[in-house]
This record gives sequence, C-alpha cells and structure tokens, in this order.
Amino acid sequence: MIRIYKQNEMSKEENKRIMQRAQADIAAVKEKVAGIINDVRTNGDAALVKYTKMWDTEDFTAEKLRVTKEDIERTYENVAPNVLEQIKAQIALAKKFHEAQRVNITDWEAETAPGILVGEKWTPIEAVGLYIPGGKNPFPTVQQILALPAKIAGCPRIVASVSPGSRIDEVLVAAAECGVDEIYRVGGAQAIAAMAYGTETIQPVNLIAGPGNPFVTAAKVLCQEKVAIDMPAGPSEAIMLADEYADPRYCAADILARAEHGPDSAGVLVTDSDPLAEQVQAEVEKQFRALSRQEYVREALGRYSAIIVTETWDDALSYVNAYAPEHVELLVQNPRETLDQIVNAGSVFLGPTNPVATGDYASGVNHILPTGGWAKMTSPVGVWTFMKRVQYSEVSEEGLRSLQPIVDTIADVEGLDAHRKSVDIRLED
Repeated sequence: MIRIYKQNEMSKEENKRIMQRAQADIAAVKEKVAGIINDVRTNGDAALVKYTKMWDTEDFTAEKLRVTKEDIERTYENVAPNVLEQIKAQIALAKKFHEAQRVNITDWEAETAPGILVGEKWTPIEAVGLYIPGGKNPFPTVQQILALPAKIAGCPRIVASVSPGSRIDEVLVAAAECGVDEIYRVGGAQAIAAMAYGTETIQPVNLIAGPGNPFVTAAKVLCQEKVAIDMPAGPSEAIMLADEYADPRYCAADILARAEHGPDSAGVLVTDSDPLAEQVQAEVEKQFRALSRQEYVREALGRYSAIIVTETWDDALSYVNAYAPEHVELLVQNPRETLDQIVNAGSVFLGPTNPVATGDYASGVNHILPTGGWAKMTSPVGVWTFMKRVQYSEVSEEGLRSLQPIVDTIADVEGLDAHRKSVDIRLED
C-alpha cells in the first residue's frame, strides 16, 4: 500500500517521482489550460458558463455568476449553529495570528550619508482574488485563511471565486464573517483566467492567491503575464521527520491525513530507523481500513507517498531540505533543536501533539503554503502577500553635491548625458 525505500538504494526514477510529486501533473495539463485561458479572454462570461455547464452544473447561467447579498444571508439558515460557532472560533485565532504579522511588517527610514534619506513604506494591493477550491465537501477554512490577511493588509477590493458544483454554504458564511462580499460561482482554470483578465461580470484583479488542482496551479503560472500570484500552491503534501522514539501510530495517521486530500497528494515519512519504518507501514494498512475516502487514499499512497529510510540522521535532514515540503512534522525528541536545521519548508509543526491538522483547522497559522519544492524560494501566504513595498528617497542640496561626482562619472560611462545634466543643472542654480 505504501512502500518503504532505502534512500541509498532508490533508483533515479523512483527518487525523481517522489521529489517531483504533483509538479509532473501540472506540466501535463499546461497546453489544455492555455486553451481555456484564451477562451475566457476571448469569450468572457460565455466561456465561464460553458465550462461550468460542462464540469459543474448543467443548469448554470451567466445570471448565477455573482453571489448576491441575499444568497449570503440565506446561507446562515443552512449552516448548523455548532458549525458556525467553530468557524467563528477558527477565524478569531487566525485573526490574532495575522494581526501579529501585520505589527511586524514595518515601514523604515535611514540616512545613508549626510543629506541622503532612504526608506520603504508598505501599501496594500488594490484588488486581490481568492481562489477557494471545491470538491466533495466545502472548504471554509481556505476562505477565511485567505480573506483575513487580505483584510488586515487593507486591500480595498477582495474577490472570492467558489466552486459552483459543490456545497458552498459554509464557505459563504466564512466569507461574510471575514467581510468579503464580492463572490463569484466559478471554479477551475477558468476562474483564474476570469480574475486575471476580466469578463463582462468579473473585473480583473492585481493578484490571485489560493490553492488548487494541477489545472488551477497551471492557470496561475500561465496568467502571470497579467497578474501576480501568491505561489504555485498545488496538492497537499507533508513530510513526517521521525526519529526512533516516534509513535508509529501518529506517523501513520498523519500520512493518511495527507493522502485523503486526493490522489495527487503526498504523505512521506523520513526516518533513519528501520524498525519504525516497518511499524509505520503496518500501521498505515491497519488505520486505512477505517477511513471513508479509501479510493483517494489508496491512490495517493501508491503514487507520491513513501517511507524513506536514510543511513544517518544528517541524511534525513538533508532529504527534507531537498524535498522542501509544504508541511514538516518534527516527531523527534528535540523538535526545537531540529527546527534550526530545517531551512526549506512552508510550515513546521513541532512535537508529537501538533499534527498538520491543527494548522489546517485551528491554531491560526496560515495553511496556504508553497508546494512542489517552491518552499526553496518563497513563503507561506501572509499579510505581506497582499501588500507591496514602495521605496523612497529624500536628497538635500548637500546630499546632491556629494552624489554629483558619482552621477556625472557613471552617466558619462553609459553615454546618458541628460542624466548628468539633470543633476548638474540643479547645482548650477
């Protein structure tokens, strides 16, 4: 069901498959996604209706694209009181986390030489789009964890796209609780194209954030000529880094938790302990029998999930950093010490009582994270995702005189005499 691999005995093909995971799926759909994007750019709402009828719901019309205020108000009647209570509790914790982030995003100013002041200020992005994936069940957690940092950043316009083919009551409630009221029923690559390029109903945005399947991720990558994105946030993945003292039940449960996201997800155990690897393999098979999404889990376990046994603990750490996972669980005796050695990861979960599910649902940390190795060069979604820096400088006459020799000399080298003149003329006066 899930294979054990000795790292030093893996073939290049096996290692590439585990390391590359769902990124290969994204490459395979790029051509088809490019066609969808061009269709939306050319035909606007008509293309959105066509794809929604094809893949989501047959009776869809352009009039149903925009979710109305009345729609949102009615959803409160359809959400169980205890569910609403916990959504509010979830939002309260996430709000505290992102407010703490905002406090630490600061403007600054410095004097680099007499008469020369430089600095930066942070400003919100004016229009942002939030992609909320659909499926068998709704994802209010994704809605609130995207909306809160955008709101706290101060974005004037926040747009959400939700799947028209799934139950969205809880998603709409989460949006309303976070203050988002511009919501559209459109999913897939066509939703990304609509938010990037605009249609008759949907005005374009400046940045798109949110996770999705390979089609959605490919669309985000392809639309970057027109719109900024948070990152290529694809299918869920996690590494459980475990030493010989780890509980195999916890390791197995957490592998299965990743696998139930879908067949393109990845749950990987990395350890230097042969006995633990064997115990976890047996425990995965045992716990699998009680799961409701066995079809998804079985495929995920055989595709990109694995148990990797390294020769040394240093090899295990190197494997984690080379993989650059979305999530890392530190199921080790000294998680704080191990944290210092993790350099490539989206979100790290310290200790045996802190599975990834706490971050997914409750603790408040953002769970829209870089996948597919992108943790090597980018960060989780946060308040900063929805902001940008504006740099500035202030130069006095004294400062300008000190800079004149540099400007004049380099302007002559580059043959840009108007640049030189723009400084000299001020000092002539």
